[in-house]
Amino acid sequence: MTYLFLAAFIAGLLLGVRVMFFGAERRRQRSADALPLRRSEPAIIGFLLMFGIAGYLLTRRGTVSPGTGALVAAVLGIVWAVLVTRLAVATARLQPEHDPDDPRYALQGHVAIVSAAIPPEGEGSITFSDAGSERTARARTIDGSAVAEGEEVCIERLEDDVAFVELWAIVEQRL
Repeated sequence: MTYLFLAAFIAGLLLGVRVMFFGAERRRQRSADALPLRRSEPAIIGFLLMFGIAGYLLTRRGTVSPGTGALVAAVLGIVWAVLVTRLAVATARLQPEHDPDDPRYALQGHVAIVSAAIPPEGEGSITFSDAGSERTARARTIDGSAVAEGEEVCIERLEDDVAFVELWAIVEQRL
């Protein structure tokens, strides 16, 4: 029986690692109200882990018979599987308070050309390509330094139609 409990525990660990790598989310949603989580995976993992741990600990010294140990471990495994599944479902239903894709950083990393010099602590303008078209935006440097016309810069963020940029040569050194 000891080998059964150890095998259940190891199988639970391996399935848990699989869920950590690939997630337990459904690949396709049937409707907008559908739960984005497959309930079976957390339940199976929770059951196997608790069944393995409880069964092994109950029977390893021989104070509890293997049959009784397996029965108690199965009950504990079912209870634990229900709790883990309820927690996973509650967590999957949480909605973030804000959009994780902040529009200020949509152009982060784009390379642009300074079309009007950026004075120290002042504003100039840049030209860059966005979705196949040329765009121009007001620009400031993130560190308040000056940038000459024609220099390549990297966009860090856009706030109120002002691009905050850094010299591409400095960014390139960090890469």
